[in-house]
Amino acid sequence: MDANNSNVIKKVRWMKTFLDLDKFWVGDKVSVENIATYYKLTDIPYQKYYSQDGFMHFHVSTDGEYHPEDAYYQPKTVSRFIKPGDKVLELGFGKGPNIFFLAEKHPDAEFTGIDLNRLHRENTFSNVKLYYQDYSDLSNFADNTFTVVYGFETLCYFENKDKVFSEVYRVMKPGGHFIVYDYAIPEPFETYDPDAQVAVACFTKVGAAGLSNTVEEWENAFIRNGFKRESITDLSRNLLPDMKRMEKVALRIMDSKIKAKMAFATMPDYLVGMLIPGYTSYDLYNEGYMNYKEWIFTK
Repeated sequence: MDANNSNVIKKVRWMKTFLDLDKFWVGDKVSVENIATYYKLTDIPYQKYYSQDGFMHFHVSTDGEYHPEDAYYQPKTVSRFIKPGDKVLELGFGKGPNIFFLAEKHPDAEFTGIDLNRLHRENTFSNVKLYYQDYSDLSNFADNTFTVVYGFETLCYFENKDKVFSEVYRVMKPGGHFIVYDYAIPEPFETYDPDAQVAVACFTKVGAAGLSNTVEEWENAFIRNGFKRESITDLSRNLLPDMKRMEKVALRIMDSKIKAKMAFATMPDYLVGMLIPGYTSYDLYNEGYMNYKEWIFTK
């Protein structure tokens, strides 16, 4: 990563001329309350600017172009591991598109979803049970209950993965699959240029997540808690069409200092916060500051 030719660093330095970036990343932003509040506030913007179907995870392209159906890449992968009679757990079901898609596709399996915020839509699936709680505590589920556990861009809220991973391991049946899609940094945060650190930290912290773990830290956490590696796939470049789409939205404001100052004078911080990673995410992944991984581990 060449700091002198980095678009990430250039964009951070540009934003610093009209925006106080420190308030979006300095300090501890992670708490159950902050996470729940963030997703309540951003419900409508996500639907309007990201996915009308309720998907909140990145769209994974397989042909280098953006398509709305790219959002189904992750749940379709999970679908391959589900058999009749299985019990499946989603960590952080959000607006519900993944769990309902899978429940319809697998009517002979049972699905459990956990999230902090209540759905706006009614659960009309008899094979779906929803719980509103912090999923770092799964004490209401017995040992060896689930055959498949998955989470899409939600384990990033825990810098220390051990508490969650140990609980997932406990409630999973032997031979079960733990499927995670999430982002990581390839090198330790402190090795990055200071302006690149700002971009990486803003990418996660504006959404009330913690600083990104390194790829090595992620994979050590799986192994440390008893999981066995089945496959690890780097999908970083598959996200670029989706991120280019988000960048175009952010550029409507970010390309002009005057326009940005006028907009941000009346815009609430959570909306400003959504624009920052929208503006930088394409370059963060294109330049290799961040990775997006598919982790599939077994018990």
